[in-house]
Formats: sequence, structure tokens, C-alpha cells
Amino acid sequence: MFNLKTLAHQWSQVVAKIATLGPMRSGTICSQKVKYHAKEGGLKENGPYSILTCKKEGKTRTVRLRSSEEIKMAEKQIANFRDFQSLTKELVCIGKDLADYEMAANTEGKKTPRMPRGRARKRSSGNL
Repeated sequence: MFNLKTLAHQWSQVVAKIATLGPMRSGTICSQKVKYHAKEGGLKENGPYSILTCKKEGKTRTVRLRSSEEIKMAEKQIANFRDFQSLTKELVCIGKDLADYEMAANTEGKKTPRMPRGRARKRSSGNL
């Protein structure tokens, strides 16, 4: 188990990393090909086109990324979101360790409370 200073230092480091992340978004970048029927007959494809897919209000939303700058920006934002997710998981683990440390410090030297016994049944008097 870590000591309180180490845990507090780890906590502040993770919070500082989260503060530097910048804009973030969930989702993935995929490529899409569009199939169509040509005038001269036959099935043809256009593409591939880069698209950003994400969930919003329970539905899948897709946005076409038209330039390489948009693609790079979306990639950076998605990477920031994934970093945010891993950092928050780490923060939760550190928080649990801090809570365990606090719990141990409060119960040190105290007796553990006894579990209350079940209440005795009240005997019925009278005729059934």
C-alpha cells in the first residue's frame, strides 16, 4: 500500500495531464466507398472517402471529413478522448487507494463494530 504523500502526488499528476489534453471527441475514422449504377450500365465505385462515425443521443452519426486538416484534427481529438478515458480509469484507482488509506486511518485503534443481532420474535398472546 502506498503512503498518503505518494498517492496525493499521483493524483495531482493525473489531474495535470487531464488539464493539458485539449479538445476531445469520441468516435472512429473510417473510409467509405460509394457504389452507384453508371449510365452505361454496371456497378461502379467512388472513393474511398474519410468519415467520422460516433454515437450521439443513441444514434450513429456520420460526418464526411473533406480535407487532410480535418482528418488530422479529428484523429488528435479522438486520441485525446482515449487518453482521457485511460487517465480517468487511473484516477479512479488512485481514488480507491486514497479511500482505503482514509478508511484504515479512521479505524486504526478502534474496535470493529459488532453486527446487531436479529430481533427476537414477539410472542403472540391469545387464541388463534
